[in-house]
Amino acid sequence: MEAAIDARRAGADFPDDIGKVVADAYRDALEGESERIALGTAVTYLKNHLDYLRTTEAETALEALGAQLRDFRAEVPNLGGARTAEGVIEVGGKAPQAWKTPSAMLGKLRAIRQAQHDTLRPLGDGQRLRQLKDAGHFEVAGLSPGDVPADIVTAMTSGHYTVDYLVYLANIGTAWVPGSFEELEGEESVPDVGIPDGPLRDYTPTETPVPKPPAPERTGAERSPELQY
Repeated sequence: MEAAIDARRAGADFPDDIGKVVADAYRDALEGESERIALGTAVTYLKNHLDYLRTTEAETALEALGAQLRDFRAEVPNLGGARTAEGVIEVGGKAPQAWKTPSAMLGKLRAIRQAQHDTLRPLGDGQRLRQLKDAGHFEVAGLSPGDVPADIVTAMTSGHYTVDYLVYLANIGTAWVPGSFEELEGEESVPDVGIPDGPLRDYTPTETPVPKPPAPERTGAERSPELQY
């Protein structure tokens, strides 16, 4: 088109095929733009589809891990209430022999929890996952750390599992694998700040009326200003 305009300015006639040339150029440009839009749409669709598959597959994997954890807890032998080697000896009977079983099961518990972490990690923020794990929500639902022995909390939050912790996990009904990252985050509640010792103070804003100033009193010495022009 620019070539045709330049030729016209130089005194020549418009090319006979100017319409075809312009139409071909427009079609070529439109084809490139259409290809760009189609490619962008395809990439967006693929990304959304991958996100859907990742979330769906993660939920399926977490559900399967939850079932494995339930079966695992059911396999922990009854140690007669003992949670330490010394306690097992005191209980006697078959407890000392049964003590060997949970010792051999610690590796399986680590594998379940590692798979749980690897599945949840792509679904949310890694630092946020670390915070929830350090708070104990990764292992037990509805946890109140103040009600749990210190050594159990240490094993729970560090991942350094012990037989003592394994027995604790087998006997608590709220051990879990969360079904999603959102479900895990929902375990974190607002801390209880307690009830204040002193009386409550009302900080509601109040309006203090401003008194109207009194009218000036005349003394008789007043005079009008003298204006000079």
